[in-house]
Amino acid sequence: MELNEFIDKVKSQSERFGFCFESQTRKTKNAVWRKNIHPEKEEDFRKGAYFGLVNADEEPTGAYSDFSLVIFPNAECSHFVIALGVGSLGFNKDFTVATLPWLRRSFSRLRDDKFAGKQFFKVDFSDIESPSAILNYMENIEDLREVINKYSKVLSACQIIEVAKYSEEEVYGIVWQWLASYAAFREVGNNKAQRNEIRKYLPRAKDLDDYSEGAIYKQLLEERFIVLQGAPGTGKTWTANKIAKQHFSGSEGKTFFEQFHAETTYSDFVYGIKPKTDGKGLLYEEHYGILIDAIDYATSGKPTLLIIDEINRANLASVLGPVFYLFEKNAGERSNYIKIGTKKITKLPDTLYVIATMNTADRSLAVVDFALRRRFSWVTLRPHVIEAQKGQIFMNNEFERFSDLFSRYASSEELNLQPGQSYFIAENAEAWNQRLRYELVPLMKEYFNEGYLKNAISEFSDYVYDKLRVDLYE
Repeated sequence: MELNEFIDKVKSQSERFGFCFESQTRKTKNAVWRKNIHPEKEEDFRKGAYFGLVNADEEPTGAYSDFSLVIFPNAECSHFVIALGVGSLGFNKDFTVATLPWLRRSFSRLRDDKFAGKQFFKVDFSDIESPSAILNYMENIEDLREVINKYSKVLSACQIIEVAKYSEEEVYGIVWQWLASYAAFREVGNNKAQRNEIRKYLPRAKDLDDYSEGAIYKQLLEERFIVLQGAPGTGKTWTANKIAKQHFSGSEGKTFFEQFHAETTYSDFVYGIKPKTDGKGLLYEEHYGILIDAIDYATSGKPTLLIIDEINRANLASVLGPVFYLFEKNAGERSNYIKIGTKKITKLPDTLYVIATMNTADRSLAVVDFALRRRFSWVTLRPHVIEAQKGQIFMNNEFERFSDLFSRYASSEELNLQPGQSYFIAENAEAWNQRLRYELVPLMKEYFNEGYLKNAISEFSDYVYDKLRVDLYE
């Protein structure tokens, strides 16, 4: 790859995305093109040769502030590093956006397994004091190591590209994705053609999980005890019930269902003594809970599914008691037994499977300790686009608005609060507006009142007024 040709192509593509380097008729300058490269001075490449885009109000040379998208090539252009970095003057206008999770998430979409060991993203984009991990991976690129070492602390996201490993088309494709991400961040693109060009290369959020019933059922068969966790509306109980209907009903086996709550006890779920009157006086009789019913059925060798809905609602240590000891999928027969009433149990039947559900947005959760977590496989169901059934529509645009809101403002923990896809299914747009007003607005206000997503309040308030003509706060 010839260096000058590479530089020219990057500049041309920047203009196609909508970056304008000089104010013209109907065009306003929105970036500065930097080219700090002198090919005749090879030592410059070690000192800090780079080219790229900086903020429109910065000077064309010298130190600058805020985020830029820059490329550091070596003299032969056999390797280069492309980076979102902060100028050596630090932050001027970009500090607030640097603290928002949205910027990190948008650039993290550039992550790709095939570039493992070549891509580096700081957890905190406002951190310009800690060096990027990229320095640990540049032993074989000595002519670039010196310049990267110089700027390492201000590189929020970066990637090493060894040109020989890819076709020219692939190299430019990588660069265009980084450039499109920066263009989206800077909100350039004044016309439809430019916006379409950005969208063409903008990386999409990668869904790492398969939410299909088939994939979860496969995991259930392998792990035996799983927890489906997620925000309200992500389909936890629906998925569990669908698996039950398809694989554990009729001649295929049997399903047992229990919903935990704050008052659920060991005697409800496992075993207890309950009072009984027969007209002559007060008697006591044994009562076996649904867990023992499921165990008894599974001993027949038939597939048995126990669904525990809202497992985190109860005091798990009290509800499970000594039975907790049995939830080991590969433990085999134990030398010690658990006595439950007149029964002595050394292991759970191999044909017994358990699906528990847990609402990650429930702020009154019982503590799920590490010992229980070790005994279950945890599957997180996240909000995702689905196909609506006949007679219904999926409000895709509204779902995307909520997804963007959470992506922009939510911390990693707060992402667990994002309303799931079932909230966005309705018979028509008017029916969905009713759901927004009487279900989603109260839910979001509860989040805000609890101190979550504080930076999103104004944007959500404007959205609600636009949709419903209702003020979120009077």
